[in-house]
Amino acid sequence: MGHSYEQGPIHNEKDQPGMIRRCLDTIGQFTGKRPVGWLGPGLTETYETPEHLTAAGIKYIGDWVYDDEPTEIATANGPLVTLPYTVECNDIPMMIIQHHEAAYWTQKCVDTFERLYKEGADRPKIMAIAIHPYISGQPFRIKYLEEVYARIAKFKGVLHWNGEQILDWYLKAR
Repeated sequence: MGHSYEQGPIHNEKDQPGMIRRCLDTIGQFTGKRPVGWLGPGLTETYETPEHLTAAGIKYIGDWVYDDEPTEIATANGPLVTLPYTVECNDIPMMIIQHHEAAYWTQKCVDTFERLYKEGADRPKIMAIAIHPYISGQPFRIKYLEEVYARIAKFKGVLHWNGEQILDWYLKAR
């Protein structure tokens, strides 16, 4: 997914459409596939950002941290699907900003998963886990990330999908 051409808040970007195009073009050239998802740096947007994103071909966004199910934003270029994202199971706010130990982050992720799994018996729920290699990938933290996935893997019917896979499922199911 796109995440800006240069790291910085989008509301400070002088040419949002140009930055979005540069970002998506660069990823497309490097990987051979243009992304259809976006996560703004620092979850920043302006009122115009959804319009710019859909004009550039973006189909889903992770900047809205308010639910555990997809929703849609109406734009002039068609709907923009919001996929669940989290600050509660995100290693930046948990470990870097709030200074919690990795073991606490693990417990928070597992507790979140267990609640969503229980609620998901009636309708699918999505749990986002936001990790950054320079944080959770540190040698003294990686075992806690591995523990999250090991504990989640014990439950039946759980899928580990990226944003595009979730988007495809959502569009077919709605």
